[in-house]
Amino acid sequence: MRERILKLCKRLDKFTFEEILMIASDINESVLKLQLIKFVQEKRLIQRGDLYFYKKRTPQKNNSILLYYPAKTMDIIIRSFCYSIPGYKVSYILGIGEEQVDKIYNIFRNFIYDRQREKLFSHYNNTPQQCRNRIFYNIEVYFYVFENQIFVIEQPLNLSNEKKFTKSEEQEFKRVYSYLTRFVAHNSCKSDLFQKLAEGIWRRNKNIEELYSNLKANFA
Repeated sequence: MRERILKLCKRLDKFTFEEILMIASDINESVLKLQLIKFVQEKRLIQRGDLYFYKKRTPQKNNSILLYYPAKTMDIIIRSFCYSIPGYKVSYILGIGEEQVDKIYNIFRNFIYDRQREKLFSHYNNTPQQCRNRIFYNIEVYFYVFENQIFVIEQPLNLSNEKKFTKSEEQEFKRVYSYLTRFVAHNSCKSDLFQKLAEGIWRRNKNIEELYSNLKANFA
């Protein structure tokens, strides 16, 4: 279904929701709307008012840096990230550029954010829910709670049949929000804010070995 809708977007190139709905009349309207929201979040589409524009993809070279270093070096970088050791210290220990360590740290954060966003889409697709918005560094941030797990995203999903937070979800959100305000308290967190918020959620209530095993399994 996802690939079919994406091919339609590519073929139309520029379109309104009503135009693509007319062509994909056999697809549930809510399902189609949510998938377009996902594509905008993933930067596969650009939305300007009522218009959607298909965005051609360029080759992703960012992750190629992971191939430059031996497994032992990458293992140390993964452990250092899990311990929240600053990039400049890891650079000194390993004798590699600080900029390179920061790039690898950012790859980890992007992975964490993208993965939790996919989980959010999956939950939301089954049970649409209202979001909570909060301001960090004058940037509006949107949160969802599913199964007492907090998810962060750049734009609200906004389907019409959203349910409200339960009391337990509201309480969990307040706890996590309080924790996140401390986690991103440093001004440097304004850069890549959503990735760093997702990182904070990922770290919460996990020990170092849990964090390491989780990340290592995806960057072995």
